[in-house]
Amino acid sequence: MAAGPSQLLVRETMIAAGGYWRPLAAAARLLEELGELSELLFVGEERAEEIAGELADLWIITTALADQFLIEVDDPGSGSEAEADFGVLVAAAGPIARVVNHYDGPKVPRHGEPMPTLQGSIAGFHMALLAFAAPRRIVLAGAVREKIARIHARGDIERFGREGFDPSTAPVLGGPLPDGLPGRLWGAPQPSPGESAAGHAARVRGPLTMFARAARAERLDGVLLTVGPPDSGGLAELVAALDGRGTPDGFELAGERLRARTLAGDAALALVELR
Repeated sequence: MAAGPSQLLVRETMIAAGGYWRPLAAAARLLEELGELSELLFVGEERAEEIAGELADLWIITTALADQFLIEVDDPGSGSEAEADFGVLVAAAGPIARVVNHYDGPKVPRHGEPMPTLQGSIAGFHMALLAFAAPRRIVLAGAVREKIARIHARGDIERFGREGFDPSTAPVLGGPLPDGLPGRLWGAPQPSPGESAAGHAARVRGPLTMFARAARAERLDGVLLTVGPPDSGGLAELVAALDGRGTPDGFELAGERLRARTLAGDAALALVELR
């Protein structure tokens, strides 16, 4: 996936910290930073340097979330023809939380209810950030670079780490991988020594379910997973543990039909795709 200089800085920081936050945690951080920005705006005189730092935090959090879903974002510009107040920022953050609560939370869209994409929601939020920064003469790209440099300089990088499994930086993606794979891939947790198909299925279910919910809207191609040894039952038993009525040719998670196939030349590696 191509990315601009600022997105690459965010990616390097998150990988150095051990991976991305769980998407729901990123949405909580977004709310936290909006709250901190509101304190600066509505309590006393505005201080441009502090506001620039909060805007940088908001851009970093949402860009990390985009990067986790393999979404390319535009590098932040230095100005905007429009102007936005704090209410516009809050309104622009709402769709991000709505989508994340569907992908990684309990929200089930009503039948026929249009659901925004994460890509479009983050692009809209970034436009609002630029429109908020412009009248305050804040160069957002510079503020992002300064904030990331401070994170590294003061040893705050451990605060960016996450607990749990991150499908966008899964070890299985580190290869070596067969040629001809699609480019927009996540990875699933690898089986532990002696683990049963049911135990492995319990750990891959979360990433596969999030993939099923997000793949169409965010154009994700698939999830790579390592199939356990023969005594674990292989791919067929893993799929059966995920969906008792399914087979590798067709099984269901989160209301989406999926299929799984072992890859040519590597029977231990499988690719899960939308069916």
